[in-house]
This record gives sequence, C-alpha cells and structure tokens, in this order.
Amino acid sequence: MPNPFFADLVRELAQDGGTGPLTPTGAVPGHRRFADIVPAGRSFHYAVCGIGQPGQWETGLGHIDESGRLARDTVAASSAGGARTDFAAGLKTIALTVGADWFAASDAAAATVAGTPAAKQPLSTTHADAESAAEDDRLTVRRGAGWVNLPLAAFAWRDGGGRYQIGGPIAASSGTAAAPAIGFAADGDTGLFRVAANCLALATGGAERLRIDAAGHVGVGKSPVARLHVAAPPGTPPLIVEAANESDNSGRALQFHLNGQRWCDMYVVSSGGGDFAIATGAVTPTERLRIRFASIRPGADNGMSLGEGSTRWSVVYAGTGAINTSDARDKSWRGAATSAELMAARRIVGELGFYQWDDAIAEKGADGARLHFGVRAQAVWAIMADEGLIDPVVEEAAPDSRYAFLCYDEWGEERDGEGAVIVAAGSRFGIRPDQLALFLIAAQDARLAALELAA
Repeated sequence: MPNPFFADLVRELAQDGGTGPLTPTGAVPGHRRFADIVPAGRSFHYAVCGIGQPGQWETGLGHIDESGRLARDTVAASSAGGARTDFAAGLKTIALTVGADWFAASDAAAATVAGTPAAKQPLSTTHADAESAAEDDRLTVRRGAGWVNLPLAAFAWRDGGGRYQIGGPIAASSGTAAAPAIGFAADGDTGLFRVAANCLALATGGAERLRIDAAGHVGVGKSPVARLHVAAPPGTPPLIVEAANESDNSGRALQFHLNGQRWCDMYVVSSGGGDFAIATGAVTPTERLRIRFASIRPGADNGMSLGEGSTRWSVVYAGTGAINTSDARDKSWRGAATSAELMAARRIVGELGFYQWDDAIAEKGADGARLHFGVRAQAVWAIMADEGLIDPVVEEAAPDSRYAFLCYDEWGEERDGEGAVIVAAGSRFGIRPDQLALFLIAAQDARLAALELAA
C-alpha cells in the first residue's frame, strides 16, 4: 500500500508560473502552511488549481524542497493531458491531498483484511474444552513474518492416558547432582545428569549414587574402573545378593558365563544351615566345594584332589594329622610284603638322608636354607625297578607303577587368552611318605625278626 505523507487542511496560495517548482505564499484562510506540517523532502500527493486561469490544473506526487517550494516529481493527471502543466503567472492554490491510487489500494487492503478472519481459526474462547490431546492436532505459530501449522507431535503433549508423549529425542542441559537435568517436580535434587562426555549419572538427595562411564563401566558409590564397581562406606556391605529358594534347597545367587556358556555357580544351601557352595562345569555346573559351619568339604566324596602336580600347596598348617580312610570294608587284602619287596625296602633305607630345596637355596643361600630329611623319588623308583618290581624309568615314556607310594605327574602347556604361556609343560616325581614309611618299617621288622631267629 502507498504511504505518501498526509495531513489534512494544508493549502496555500501561489503566484509562480511555468513547469518548475511553485512557491507557496501563504495559507488559504482556515488551512495550514506546508512549512509548518510537511517534513522537508517527504513525498505527498498534491493538487494545483488555477484561480486566474481555472482551466489549468495538475495532480501528482511532489515534495517541499530546501527552498520551501513545491517540487513536482511525478504527474498523475493534468490539464496538459497528463504532462506537466505550464502554469501562467497569477493566483492559484496548492493543496496536500490524497491520490486516487491510494483510495484504490486502501479499498483492496480493506477487502483483504475483511476476508482474512474467515480463513483463520475461530477465537479460542469459542472452542470446546479438552483434557488431553491427539497426535494429529495442529497448533498455529508465528514464523518470521508469516504463520505455520505444526503437528502436536512436534511438542510434548499429554495423551488420553495421562502420559506425556514426546515425538523425538530429548536434548537437555548437563545438569548436576544437586540439580539433575531430568528430575522430578516434587524432588528437584533426584534424577539423571551428565557428568562428562558420554558419562551418565544418577543422583538422589543431591548426591551422585551411580555412574555409567564412556567405556560402559558401572560404578555404584565410586567412579568405576571395572565393568561393575561397587563401593560402600564402612559398616555397610557393598553388595547383597538374594535369591529365592529352589527345589534343591539352594538359592543360586550368582552364575558365571564365558562366551555365552554357563560355567560356574555360587549359592547358599538352606538345608545345610546356610552352607555356601561353589559349582563348576558346562551347562549344569556340579558342586565342587562346600563351606559349612564347622568344615570345608568337596562336593562329592573322594572325587577331587587338593592341588595338582603343576600347582602345589606350599605348606599345610593343621592342628592334628591327616586322617586317611583305612576301613577294611573298602579293601581287597593282598597280604605281607614279598622277599623282593623287603629287599627293595632295605635298600631304600640306605637312601635316606638330608637335603635342601634348590629354590630355598636360591632365596636364602646354602647356609640359610632349611635341611629336610627323606628320599629322592627317582632313587626309590630305580631301586624298585632294579628289584624287578616295576619297569625301569626311560625318557621315551611316562613311568608307571602299581605301588601307590611311587608318584609321577606330568602336564601340558597352558596359555592365556592372548596366547602367552602361563604354565610350561613339565613333569614331577613324588612319593607318599606315610605309605613309604610303613613299607620301610615292614622291612626293618622282618630284618629284626631274622636277627632274633638267628640268635
């Protein structure tokens, strides 16, 4: 719409002639002067009418120049056929008016304004009330100089079930433990917050309680250094695991899996008064160890050894000696030692002596290493073979013996997940001291009996 300057009752007389600027000489009675109303240089509609020459007239757009004259910029209509009128000198009037095109534009704008409300939504005071929204509802919002309709799914909205729906990811500020980014209206210091890049934490009461770091580690009460890291203040157990009682009176609280395969269970056996058990084995682990109120026992009778040839216990501390089963009901009795066996035993007695362990000498020196008394296992094996009781020991094959006091173990190489050797392949000879001692006692008794018979 045109916006030339307009003010009413602005009209002056003029005497100039020609086609150039006209100089106002004073206001017509009841009107105002241009110089008092119109800003210099501002465009406005004008109309010039001859009084001495009433046949001369002109309308158009002009402005008041620096000399206070009417500068006729463009002619809209004139007595000269639309050209600039060459006024004759003499009395004439200059008036500030409104052009016909302004009226036309105003009428068009008014028509547009009149039709616009019909295409808009009705006043909100005429809408029906609703307690919830629908996903395809639309909201009209201002965008720049215009308006756009947005679906309600672009906002957070409450559905018919009272839940607030969000149609996309939430972008919240980082927050802190005292003021979490996602919290609760009635509990402002409880919720989720971002500790650092790729690190999420949970706070209650304004204090951090749990953290998940960028590596996927979870820490409870602690910044984690493992997949699950739990810390607790003194006097508080960091972890309590509780499981329901199963049909075998055990609550299998913990299971350990490797590459998707179950390999180990840890659980409490309620029928044993709170026994703690460990089970191992693929798919369905079998009980291997049980810790009871007054004892520690294997999972099954006489089915497991304590230690291995490659991994031995260093020292066993006990209040009393070991008890070995010797029930006659469990034995098939062969009888006394043969003459060859007794001869071997007499020869083994001659092998008894003191020795020091090499690793003790390396650690403590020859003077510091303790002296032990016993036999060298290979010498015992050699004597038994020399008496024809066992096969000789050869390097090409593993030695074998029916005599339980002669022991031999060998093992293969063990590697870790990266292929590094953690246990080298090897072998070790040994004896069962209690059985060997009884074997030697039998030989000494036979020798004493022979001496007594000869006396």
